[in-house]
Amino acid sequence: MLQEQPPRADQAEGVPYHLLQRTSRHRWWRTLIGFGLLTVLGGFALMATFGALAGIAVMAGFEMDVDGFADPTWELAAMMASIAALLPAVLLAARWAHRRPAGTLSSVEGRLRWRWMWRCGWWALAGFAAVTAFGLARGESLDLSGWPGWPHYLLLALITLAVVPFQAAAEEYLCRGFLLQGFASWLRTPWPGAVLTALLFVALHEYDDPLVIADLFVFAIAMSWLTIRTGGLEAAIALHVVNNVGSVLMESTQGVPGMEQAGDYSAWEVLPLTLLTVLYTWWIDRLSRRAGPPRRAESAE
Repeated sequence: MLQEQPPRADQAEGVPYHLLQRTSRHRWWRTLIGFGLLTVLGGFALMATFGALAGIAVMAGFEMDVDGFADPTWELAAMMASIAALLPAVLLAARWAHRRPAGTLSSVEGRLRWRWMWRCGWWALAGFAAVTAFGLARGESLDLSGWPGWPHYLLLALITLAVVPFQAAAEEYLCRGFLLQGFASWLRTPWPGAVLTALLFVALHEYDDPLVIADLFVFAIAMSWLTIRTGGLEAAIALHVVNNVGSVLMESTQGVPGMEQAGDYSAWEVLPLTLLTVLYTWWIDRLSRRAGPPRRAESAE
């Protein structure tokens, strides 16, 4: 019979990820200041990014309308870049308001553990490929009636690969990092914050299909759980990046992906992705327990 391995020392002792904000300098009001500062910095980052892109677009001869960019490619780039700009805002808010290293948002080691993230990324990529293959096996065909041509597709792919990973990472640093640790600094338990940030995550995506809303909520809760269990954001970032990049690249075969997120989706379109989230979460937690990086910090200093 296989015997359960004893827990590693870092699993039994030390400070868990969600309590890394509770340093010796922690005060309850610092969390409030952090939320307010993030709002200010985030708003500035969004306006600065959009303004810079608008200036570049005008100089390049692209038109603007009352809704922003008349060119949908510029609109896609602006939306993704504006969300990505939240990443430095989150890191600065943690450093200035909480008086702690910004790296404590990344992991219990105070940094982004790149080797572990790449390892998780390969599993995420394998899972996304399996979901895509399952769809093709069911008879879903790749409709190329709206194919934009190779020059335009390659431009969309370049924008996707350059910006979307930072957009996905920014959402993880905000929801599973800054906000999760912020609420846990008051309550000491991560789960109320995990639920609140999951609801925020769903609201920010503005979908109205019940299945998609449920899928987003499951994803958010699973990524919070996985972040706490593995001691860092790497696993959540890996799956989020693969999902977003893969989806945008596939949608770009029909031209510029639409910004609207409303619409009806079938169970076959949604449930395989939900299953991917659940299986990925289970498997990465298993890998982390056996041979992953430290899951707790020695201290919260």
